[in-house]
Amino acid sequence: MSQQGQLLTEDAQQHFFKIAYPEGIFRTYVDYYFEIQLAPQATTFYINGLPSVNTLIAFNINCHPWTSVKDGTDTPIIHQQAALLGQISTLYTGAYCGGMHTFFVKLRSGISPLLFREAAGFFENTQAEFSYLWKDNQLEEQIQSACNFETRIQLFQHSLLQRIHDLPHLYKVERLHRIMRSFHTLQFKGEKEIETICKNNWISYSSARRDFLQYVGFTPKYSQQIIRFKNALKAYKKEGYQFYCEDYGYTDFSHFAKDARLITGRPPSALI
Repeated sequence: MSQQGQLLTEDAQQHFFKIAYPEGIFRTYVDYYFEIQLAPQATTFYINGLPSVNTLIAFNINCHPWTSVKDGTDTPIIHQQAALLGQISTLYTGAYCGGMHTFFVKLRSGISPLLFREAAGFFENTQAEFSYLWKDNQLEEQIQSACNFETRIQLFQHSLLQRIHDLPHLYKVERLHRIMRSFHTLQFKGEKEIETICKNNWISYSSARRDFLQYVGFTPKYSQQIIRFKNALKAYKKEGYQFYCEDYGYTDFSHFAKDARLITGRPPSALI
């Protein structure tokens, strides 16, 4: 059985955690950058990797690898080289030991299939060697030797800039981003609301579903379910049982707890 981890949110105040958001054109491609750096004497820190519609790129800055374990298994995955971590539909627990230092890029939903010319299904629940996909032999070494977090971001963005000219079907992914933005701001309890959002974006539900499967890897309904649950879990972590479930489309706390078990296999209290 895997170790129980914690939920690390974007507003975390831990001293070993840094986060930065992209500006300008890069906001279309990147949600944010973050970095985890533990002191050599630090105890191992466990972080829950919840089901997600996003993909991550992880660069190890030093020789200390980090590991992750898929829920329900005992075999750790060792992350030694730079890797692309695909969108996931199951819970993973990451183990970060003392001395490790890793730089992450959280790509926006649907961007990986455009950048790497692979269907979204290729990335689901997988860890692919980054150098095989990116074809830039110098980037990993440059990021490892960079003197600070800000320089690593600049190096990645410079390399990204070479790959985003004339990306095919970018307009479809940007439309999916608009649809998913509505998942964050409104209450949803079924497919009817999603169908309304699709109509507001001048696309039928069936066409949107096809695009979701091609570029995100999940259906609109499952994507909405993941996004809603993660937003609610963040509120639960901050406010406890008193958080207002209805703001996230849940009828009550038991409804939220049922969704937690359905999506992750664990109760909410075991995820934060």
